Amino acid sequence: MSDQELLLYQAFGNFMTENLFWRLLYINNANFGTPLSSYAKNKLLSMDKSFENIISRIYPAKEGNELVVAVAQYNRLFIAYVDCLVSNCPEAGKLKREWEEGGQRIARILCKINPYWHKTEWSAMIKHETQLLNSIASNLQTRDYAAFVNTAPICRRLVIDMAAYLSAGILKQREAR
Repeated sequence: MSDQELLLYQAFGNFMTENLFWRLLYINNANFGTPLSSYAKNKLLSMDKSFENIISRIYPAKEGNELVVAVAQYNRLFIAYVDCLVSNCPEAGKLKREWEEGGQRIARILCKINPYWHKTEWSAMIKHETQLLNSIASNLQTRDYAAFVNTAPICRRLVIDMAAYLSAGILKQREAR
């Protein structure tokens, strides 16, 4: 692995694992109604700034900004879905679909800005992530706490794989220029 590849991988890996950390912390604290849920929510809502800092160095303003906005919206939809799930509101299914659609929007944008990323791979990885997070959130509602413990490491591995795929595509695109 080259130094450049390692730096990209570290930047995206750190962002994606931190974003996952705040999502998991939010699910857990929102479910139990702890004061930490507000802090986790605010941290999650601010993650787009970290992502923008990384992505703006790689992609021009228009392409990078569209992706940053989509990632921020994805996190907002995730929060709205978890809040609705926790409060048993009837719109949980609608919010879940919007959150899933937001993930697919990210996949489309990624493939639009980099020809070395494939929609099939991105769609599958993002869909798998939403399914895993949904499983954790849903199982906490039914007091199945083992699901959190058993699924969180799978989520972590997935975001690390996503960071590797993201980095590899960027490096291939740079090499082709």
